[in-house]
Amino acid sequence: MALSREETARRYGTAIFDFAKDSGKTELMYSELTELKKAVQAEPRFVQVLSNPVLDAKQKKSLLTAVEQGFSAELQEVLNFLLSYDRFDNLVDIIDYYIHLYNAANHIGTGVAKTALKPDEDQLQRLADSYAKKYGLQALHLENEVDPEIIGGVVLEVEGRVIDGSVKHRLEKIRAMLTK
Repeated sequence: MALSREETARRYGTAIFDFAKDSGKTELMYSELTELKKAVQAEPRFVQVLSNPVLDAKQKKSLLTAVEQGFSAELQEVLNFLLSYDRFDNLVDIIDYYIHLYNAANHIGTGVAKTALKPDEDQLQRLADSYAKKYGLQALHLENEVDPEIIGGVVLEVEGRVIDGSVKHRLEKIRAMLTK
C-alpha cells in the first residue's frame, strides 16, 4: 500500500528531525533545508529529474552529488537517504514537515498578515514581534498578502487563530449593529 503525500512527509520529516536532534544539528538542518526548499521552488525541474524513473540510480546519484556540494555532511546523508528510497518527489512536503517540527520544538509560529498595502520589512517584523510576545512565542515568521478589499488595518492568521483588525471588518460590525 502506497503512503499518502502527507504520511510520507510526516514519516520522513520526523525521521530527519530525530536524526538532526540526535546529532545536535537541528538548527543547521533547519537552515539548510530552508535554503534547499527555496532553491527547489525556484528550480522545480531539480525534483522532477531526481524523481524521473527513466534515470537509473547512478545517474541520479551523480546529479545529486553535483548539487549537494556546500551542504553539511548531515544534509548530504539525508538527501542520499531520500534518493535511495525514491522520495524526491515528496522533498518539499518533507522539508515543510521538518520545519513544522522545528518550529514547534522552538516555539516559533508562522502566519500570514493580510494588509491593504504592502508594509515594509520593519513594519512586518514589528507586527510579528508584538504578536509573538503577546502569545508566548519565541519568534513569529509572517508572510504578507496584500488584499485591497480589507481597506486598511491588518488581518493576522497565525497557527489557526485569526485576528481581524481590518477596517472592512469594523465597518461590517457597525453595519450589523445599525441593522438590528
